Amino acid sequence: GATVEAHSAYFAHIVDGQVTENVTYLGRRGIYTTTNGLSIAYMSGVFGDGASNAAHCFTESDLNILHAQAGITSGIDVLITNEWPADVMRYVKPPGFKVPAGLRQLSHLTNTLKPRYHFVSGPYYERLPYRNHKILHERAQSCTRFISLDCAGNKEKNKWLYAFSVCPMKHMSDAELRKQPQETTENPYIEVEKEKEKEEDAKQQHFYNIGEKRRQDPAEMDKKRDSSCWFCLKSPNVEKHLVISIGPSMYVALAKGALRADHVMIIPTNHIKCQQFLEPAQQEDVEKFKRALRTMNRTKQKCTTVFFERSLSTSHMQIQAIPVPRYSTNDIKDVFYTFSDKYSLEVQEIPSGEEWKEVVPPGTDYFLAEFENQDKLLFLCSQKVRFPLQFGREVLASEELLNMPRRVSWKECKVAKEQEVHDVKVFRKEFQEFDPFKEDESDSD
Repeated sequence: GATVEAHSAYFAHIVDGQVTENVTYLGRRGIYTTTNGLSIAYMSGVFGDGASNAAHCFTESDLNILHAQAGITSGIDVLITNEWPADVMRYVKPPGFKVPAGLRQLSHLTNTLKPRYHFVSGPYYERLPYRNHKILHERAQSCTRFISLDCAGNKEKNKWLYAFSVCPMKHMSDAELRKQPQETTENPYIEVEKEKEKEEDAKQQHFYNIGEKRRQDPAEMDKKRDSSCWFCLKSPNVEKHLVISIGPSMYVALAKGALRADHVMIIPTNHIKCQQFLEPAQQEDVEKFKRALRTMNRTKQKCTTVFFERSLSTSHMQIQAIPVPRYSTNDIKDVFYTFSDKYSLEVQEIPSGEEWKEVVPPGTDYFLAEFENQDKLLFLCSQKVRFPLQFGREVLASEELLNMPRRVSWKECKVAKEQEVHDVKVFRKEFQEFDPFKEDESDSD
């Protein structure tokens, strides 16, 4: 794609990506899978600030969306970016040209996607392959080959085309993928990742400091918190047109950026971080809503219901409730296990009737998935492995379940307010006969 604003006009007229015969413009960012299964992730243009809407720029939001889309694939064979990632030259000898400073954001993206090949724009250069795992600490993974290609028709006649034969990783055995060439180096992005972890630790410490201030003056801090939170019903920021049903301590609302039109959330009316801090009566309100949603989806939609909650990086509890076609509980569990293996996450299975809260150490964040038979899968978040924030959506949007790979990021699924109002009205009408608290509500629409 364009890397300067003046060139954006050359891409505006392109229909279906066809530039000319045998030349395809993939677009701003995304994942393209060839007919034989080769997965190609791409990010066009140059990095712009968060407010930039320029056609030749990409933003943090674009990076997050690409990351989420890649999360539901079986792996990335090729990554194409215009810009270089920062620190890619670590562990190798410097080339005979000035190396671009690169972007830390692309280093993080590349380290997460772990492509087998990464092509960038610049002076022609082929780096030694680098490994994507820590020896003796992590299971071996495929290595990455970083290749920079020069401009077409450059005066120096440097290489600008790269011909190679590659078998899609989906057709390769684990043994073939894990082969490491003799000259393979360590991962060059280790230091960039450590810096990112320090920044996140600092943010977390800031959160704890705020928590200390709240404890110093709880009444005043609660008042400020309730007025600014997007989910507290007392807050002027809450989008009340999304509310479907209100109980004594919980309410049900349409999810913003829903996976499907009947994707809803169970949310506390007051500010509570997660289920760990619910009183028994509040937990019972949650269970009443769950039973009602299960019954409605089973009766009306012929679907099973999957609930999930993530306490990490959220200050107000949200339990997502998504109908899924009538797969067996074990089939859905298997998909969760597949994704947990992909991210090297530890998972504990909690049978129906057993108390899961006792398993979570105090102060530990978690991800909890619950199924039709009330079995649960519990993931404890640790500093050793970065937990993917879109994990629940990635699993449910996967090809094995809802098959909605483009709807992993909720920001990509936002609709107009008028559509949200319509969806709420339809859902409320369907839910009315199952609503455990319908007698407590007014008869207004």
